[in-house]
Amino acid sequence: STCRNIYHNLALEDWIHAHHDFSDNQTLLLLWRNEPCVVIGRHQNPWAECDVRRCEEQKVEVARRKSGGGSVYHDLGNLNCSFFTNKRKYNRLMNLELIADALASTWGLDVTVSPRDDLLLNKEYKASLISGTAAKLGSKVAYHHCTLLFNTDMNPLNKLLQSSVLGLRSKATESVRSPVKNLQVVEPAINYESLVQAISAQYWQYCGAQVLLLLHHPQYVDPTSEPMHPGIHKMYTEIKQWQWIYGKTPKFSI
Repeated sequence: STCRNIYHNLALEDWIHAHHDFSDNQTLLLLWRNEPCVVIGRHQNPWAECDVRRCEEQKVEVARRKSGGGSVYHDLGNLNCSFFTNKRKYNRLMNLELIADALASTWGLDVTVSPRDDLLLNKEYKASLISGTAAKLGSKVAYHHCTLLFNTDMNPLNKLLQSSVLGLRSKATESVRSPVKNLQVVEPAINYESLVQAISAQYWQYCGAQVLLLLHHPQYVDPTSEPMHPGIHKMYTEIKQWQWIYGKTPKFSI
C-alpha cells in the first residue's frame, strides 16, 4: 500500500475481502504500514484497551478493525501482512511459518510460532513477541493479518496501550499482554524495504512460483483511489466514524 493512514488501509482490506475473486484458489498478500495509531479488535472496548484521552491529545488515531483479536500499536516501524484466500485454503499456521522462514533464511533469526499463533523471537531464552495475529472468516473469503515489529517506538506503545479508566466492567474481549521486541535490536540490517523483499520472496516460493521468482516484484496499490476500487470511499468513511470505533463497543458499565 502506498498509503500510511490506518482507515484507508483497513478499508482496502475490507474492499479486497468484498470484491476480489478467490474462487480459483488465487491468493493475495497485502503489505502495509501506518502512521502512529492504536487498532483494537472488533469485539473490544477502546476505553479498556488504551488511553483514549492521551491518544486524542497526541493525535494518535484509534481504529476498530473488522477482525477479532487484541489491541496493537502501529507506527512506521511496524509492518502489517494480510493474507487473503478463499475459506477452504485459509491456513493461519502456514502464513506465520512463511514469515518465520523468511526471517530465518534471510537473517538467520530464531523465530517460532506460539500456541496462540503469535511469532516469538529466541525461544530458548526469554521469548519476546514480534508479531500478533488476527483473522476474519467470511462465507467464501478469509483473511489473516499480523503485525511485525522491526523498529517501533516502544515508549508510546507502552503508554498508549494502557487504560486510564477505573471501575470499568465489561464482557468485551480483553487483550493478552506480552513482552515485545523490535527485530532491529537483534539484526540492525532489517528495515521496511528489506522486510518487504524477504517476505515477498518467501511468499512466491510458498505459492510454487520458484521458477518465475526473478520475474516477480511487489505491485503498489493506492487505497484512496475510488476509480481503482469502486465503493472504497464509503468503506473508508464508515470505518472512521465514531459510531463504528466507539459505538460498536459491547455493552459495559462504569
